Amino acid sequence: MLVRRSKTKKIIQWMMDRPARVIVASFLLIMAIGTILLMMPFATKSGESIGFFDSLFTTVSATCVTGLIVRDTASTFNTFGRVVLMLLIQVGGLGLVTIYSFAVNLFRRKISVKTRVLAQENSGSFTYSELKGLLKTIVLMTFAFEFIGFLLFATQFVPEFGYGNGLFKSLFTSVSSFCNAGFDLMGDTASGPYSSFTAFNSNTVVMLTATFLIFSGGLGFHVWKDLIDYSTQKIKTLIRHDKKERTNIHMKFHTRLAFYMTVFLLVFGAVMIFLMEMTNDAGLTIGNLSIGEKLNASIFQSMSLRTAGMNSIDLLAMRDCTKILCVILMFIGAGAGSTGGGIKVQAFALLVSAVKCDITGKNEVVIRNHRVSGSTVQRALTIFSLGFLLMILLACILSVTERDLIASGKFTFLDLLFESASAFGTVGLSSAATPQFSFFGQMAIIPVMFLGRVGPLTFAMGLVTKEKKKVKSVYPEAKIHLG
Repeated sequence: MLVRRSKTKKIIQWMMDRPARVIVASFLLIMAIGTILLMMPFATKSGESIGFFDSLFTTVSATCVTGLIVRDTASTFNTFGRVVLMLLIQVGGLGLVTIYSFAVNLFRRKISVKTRVLAQENSGSFTYSELKGLLKTIVLMTFAFEFIGFLLFATQFVPEFGYGNGLFKSLFTSVSSFCNAGFDLMGDTASGPYSSFTAFNSNTVVMLTATFLIFSGGLGFHVWKDLIDYSTQKIKTLIRHDKKERTNIHMKFHTRLAFYMTVFLLVFGAVMIFLMEMTNDAGLTIGNLSIGEKLNASIFQSMSLRTAGMNSIDLLAMRDCTKILCVILMFIGAGAGSTGGGIKVQAFALLVSAVKCDITGKNEVVIRNHRVSGSTVQRALTIFSLGFLLMILLACILSVTERDLIASGKFTFLDLLFESASAFGTVGLSSAATPQFSFFGQMAIIPVMFLGRVGPLTFAMGLVTKEKKKVKSVYPEAKIHLG
C-alpha cells in the first residue's frame, strides 16, 4: 500500500514538475470525464450507450475543438449529451488552466507561482501583469462574442426551428463557431445527418455571423486585448484633443502581423475557392449556386478551413486543386493564443520571411522593419517540422488501414491527406467521411487531434526530463553542403 502511494506521489510530482505536462494532463482529465458522461445511455436519444470508443473519439474531438465525428451530433445525442458536448467545447477552447486561473483571480485569491507559470504557458503571456489583464480579456471577450452570436443566430433559427430548439441551436452554434470546434446541430433538420451548413448558403445572416465568430476566435486573445487597449487609448486622446499623443499610439507588431495575415489568408482562400469551384456542379459544391450564394459559400469555407470545421459545400465533390488548397490552409491554421489549431499564422509568416531573407542574402530575418530573433525562427521551424511530420505520418497510416476503401474508389490518398491535415489543424472537415473509416483508422486520428490541440512542441517539451541548458563547450563549426 505504501509502495503504491509512493509511486502515485512520484507520478503526480513528475506531472506537476513542468507547465507543459500540466497542460497536457488537464486536457486528458477533461477527456476522461467527457468520455464517461457521453458513454452513458441517458446521453443519447435512443437510450442506448454509443460505446466506449465512439464516446472517446467524440470527446477528444470536442475537447480539442476539432469537429471530426463518427456519429451525427444532432441525431445521436439528446439535450444532456449536447450540453456535455458544448461544455467540453467551451473548456477545450479556453483551456482548463485559463478557466481555473481566472476563477482564482476573480475571487481575489492570490495565484500561486506554479499556477501563474502554467497560465502564462497556456495563454502565451510574457509577464504576470500581462497575464492578469489577458485572463480577464479571454473570458469576458469569449462570452461577449458568444452572446452576440447567440442573438444573431436566434433571429434566424427561432423562426425556423421553434422557440426552445431554435434558442439551443443558436447557443450551441455560437459556442462551437467561436471556439472553432466545427460541431453543429443541423443533422436533425430537413437537410439530414452530417449536412452542417450546406442548407444555409442563401442565408447571409447565418453565414456572416458564423464567419465573424470563427474569425474572432481564431484571431487570438492577445490580439483582441491589444486592439481594445489601442482603441481605448485612441478614444481618450480624441476626447482630450491631444493630437501629438494620438500619433504616438501604435498597435503591437504581433497584433498587426496576426490581423493582416488572417485577413490575407481569408481573402486569398475565398478568391481561390470561388475561382476553382465556380464551374464545378458536382454534388453540393458551389457550381449550382447563384453568384451571391457562391460568394457566401467561398468566404465561409475559406474562414472555416482555418480550424473551424463547418462546411457549406460538398467537400468530397471538390476538385483536387481545391483540396490541396484546403490542406495548406488547414495546416497553417489560426492565430497564436487563439481557440484554433494548426502551426499558426505567425509561424507561417516567420518561415516565409526567413526564406525570403535567405534568398535576398540577408543574415537576419526581418519582417516590416522588425528583426526577429534566431530562437523565435528556430521555434517556428520546429513547430512546422513536427506538424508536417505528424500530418504525413497519419496520412501514411490511414493509407494502410483504409486500403480497401481506396481500392474500391470511394476516396483517394489526397482525401486521407485532407483528413490528416484536418485532424492536426483541429479543423474537423472531412472529404472522406470519417465514420466510414476502420476502427484502427479512427484510433490513429485520436492522438493527432490531441497533439494538434496541445501542440506537438508543448507535448514534446512535457516529455523532456531536463530543462534546456546552455552549451558551455565551444565546438568546431561544421561546414555542410546544402545543394
